Amino acid sequence: MTSGPLDDVTGTRVLHVVQKFSSGVGSAIAQYTRSLPEVEHHLLSGTPVDGEGDLAEQADFASTAEMTGSHRAKVRRVREVVRALRPDVVHAHSSHGGGYARLAVARTRHRIVYTPHCYAFERRDVAAPVRGAFWLAEALLAVNTSAFAACSPREQELSAWPTHRAPRYLVPNIAPAVVPVRAEREPGDLLVVGGGRLSAQKDPDFFLRFVGLLRTRLPRLRAVWLGDGDPTARAALEAGGVAVSGWLPRAEALPALAAADLYLHSALWEGFPLMVAEATALGVPTLVRRLPSFADVPSELTLTGADDVAGALACLTDVPAAKANVSRWSAHLAGNTEADQRAALVAVYAGSPR
Repeated sequence: MTSGPLDDVTGTRVLHVVQKFSSGVGSAIAQYTRSLPEVEHHLLSGTPVDGEGDLAEQADFASTAEMTGSHRAKVRRVREVVRALRPDVVHAHSSHGGGYARLAVARTRHRIVYTPHCYAFERRDVAAPVRGAFWLAEALLAVNTSAFAACSPREQELSAWPTHRAPRYLVPNIAPAVVPVRAEREPGDLLVVGGGRLSAQKDPDFFLRFVGLLRTRLPRLRAVWLGDGDPTARAALEAGGVAVSGWLPRAEALPALAAADLYLHSALWEGFPLMVAEATALGVPTLVRRLPSFADVPSELTLTGADDVAGALACLTDVPAAKANVSRWSAHLAGNTEADQRAALVAVYAGSPR
């Protein structure tokens, strides 16, 4: 790291460690490299860098490396790369990356930053004892953490571990700077969009049930899921009249999202989803489920269940209601800007006061 003021991170060497450089986590890491270009970003991933869409083109890494094999082998691989690269900061991402990095190196020798991107103990597809085990693992790993870089207020709150009170920073996820123009369509041609990796977390079954209820009032309603994942979930969506786009390059994904009359975020647990910020930036009315991660979101922007369709119908059929939804989201996400993300990353990498 070059010498200079406390908040000067020019030339800082950061190694990002992640099990899957893909989907929302991959997009967030790619955005970090664009928000802070004066930092030397390196990537160590358990998946190929160009595995989905155009994530490799979105990011600016000085080098990339892969870790394969067993959990133990990946911990050894992190240690090897750290020894060779000698980074100033090891930035671990998500549960697996956070585990590998914090088992491989010590915070007494390296600054270890951890972004959970939604803690595993928030999951709702596993039993309570399993969630308890996840919590205990995070509590133990927190001892070897220099700082937490949370992607949401909820995640920042959950990072106050009794085992080690490391500094906690809020590094907001942000929308792209370039916003595509929405194409004109025929009146009555309405489109609702969902998205993300088809998995238990994103709960595509909820999206399918919700779309089905909307279609009892709007029979011509079209529905698209932007993303891919579990083949069984994909088949169920397609059988229910929901088109599945597969993984798209950003140049195609953003216009596809911009075309929506409503973005429905169906996830059952979350950190902070990038697609919510993207939809808002694109001027697309958005609704999310009423979850702990969205506790600070105005209630009129949330859903209580799959049968709570009144707000969605209003956004789809009433222009003032749709505009009011976007306005409320814009106000709520006023701090989710590139300038805010950049300032937070500078602070967390430099160890500046919060």
